[in-house]
Amino acid sequence: MGTEKFNIHNAHFLFGAPSMQAIRPQELPEIAVAGRSNVGKSTFINRIAGRKLARVSGTPGATRELNFYHLEGAFSGDKRDLCLVDMPGFGYAKLSHKEREAISRLAVRFLRDRQELQAVILLNDCRREPQADELAIQKVCAEEGVHCIIVLTKFDKLKQNEKMKRLKAVAQAYHLEKDDVLFTGEKISNDPLWARLQALLF
Repeated sequence: MGTEKFNIHNAHFLFGAPSMQAIRPQELPEIAVAGRSNVGKSTFINRIAGRKLARVSGTPGATRELNFYHLEGAFSGDKRDLCLVDMPGFGYAKLSHKEREAISRLAVRFLRDRQELQAVILLNDCRREPQADELAIQKVCAEEGVHCIIVLTKFDKLKQNEKMKRLKAVAQAYHLEKDDVLFTGEKISNDPLWARLQALLF
């Protein structure tokens, strides 16, 4: 099979789950999208889906449950359906300590216990290096054998002479090579991400 992009024919919201017990049975391979509050998760999901799926909010911390989306599409003409899971954003200081702890527990349980989970797309603002939360997600994924793909958001906001410097710095912080890290932004193709997912999952 070639490395063509994932052609999405249809996409729709399946359900939201505030707890592991609330997740409805489904057998699609799951790709989770994780990241700090205000990193641009909803914008990223809408961009890779090619349509408005997730509600974009100007208020950080708006997503506090696991939101599941069904993507119907194909790689190289072969039908492939996926489930995209929007995880709650972490690190929003205005949430109470109890709320932040609940979100953290839900995220860790999902990463460790969800059998359908095949990969995690971990979003990182290109202007900031990863902190303890991001590195913890990368570590849990490694421990559980779940693919973790680092994607820098807002990459188009950088000046041209800053892009390589930031890419190298963030990659080093994750103990990766710069070519291991992907990036996204307006007018930036998502084909490299889909090619990476295709190679990992299919």
